Amino acid sequence: MEPGIYFDISNEDYHRDEAIGSTTIKAISVSPANLYFNPFKGSKSAHIGTAIHAALLEPELFEREFILEPDINSRASKDYKALLAHTDAERIIIGSEVETINRMFESSRLNDDFMDYINTKGNSEVSMFTTCPITGLNLKCRFDRLSDSHPYPLDVKSCRDASQRGFSQAFGQYHYHVQAAFYLYVLKLVTGRELNQFAFFAIENNAPYRNCMYYIGEDSLTLGRKIMFEAMNKLVECNSDNSMRTEGMVLPSNEINVPGYLFDEEFEDEVFL
Repeated sequence: MEPGIYFDISNEDYHRDEAIGSTTIKAISVSPANLYFNPFKGSKSAHIGTAIHAALLEPELFEREFILEPDINSRASKDYKALLAHTDAERIIIGSEVETINRMFESSRLNDDFMDYINTKGNSEVSMFTTCPITGLNLKCRFDRLSDSHPYPLDVKSCRDASQRGFSQAFGQYHYHVQAAFYLYVLKLVTGRELNQFAFFAIENNAPYRNCMYYIGEDSLTLGRKIMFEAMNKLVECNSDNSMRTEGMVLPSNEINVPGYLFDEEFEDEVFL
């Protein structure tokens, strides 16, 4: 795609473009081996995330393109396979999944901060493409929601635990701070807007479907930027030298011990009879 902002390209067309997205940057930030030998294939519940994104951010699209069939309980059934012949699997919601989507949607309506953001003028599923002036890499990102008045983008995350402790663990595990830094960097290159904040709406995909608006801390965003640039430079190096792609596959030799908690246990002297 040519550099710029796109408001109307499909998710499929966005992913088909070969520019570098945040998933690649997050993967190589772990190690080159993690990127090249552990390709991201999505998750089994990805369709739930796709559906709730549409329901919350593009309700008209959700109503028009998603099929909800609470009476179909198996993807092995004839009824499901009949739907699959004409519709993408990620757009078919069946059985208890329908209840999950409905409850997640109802839960989101109770969060005043989220509703305030959603109800302001803006755009959902905004795609941006640009070239990094430092590395020469072609970059892309797709914002869940960009408000015209709020000074930060919004990303919706379906999760198992929306509590501060639970989501912070997911935050670190999935490198959301790197994603935030990358999105803000692309936004700056494309629009000239230099924002220093990013919000995540975390919503549980299981009862009681708790949710929370989280705003990334300054230190976490600074760390995300540092890791992002290191990752992009590493990607450039791997593109010019294929042998570097195995970096991270062999871990350094090290001392190993039993888990720390075992040292806290008291042991009686062994008695031989």
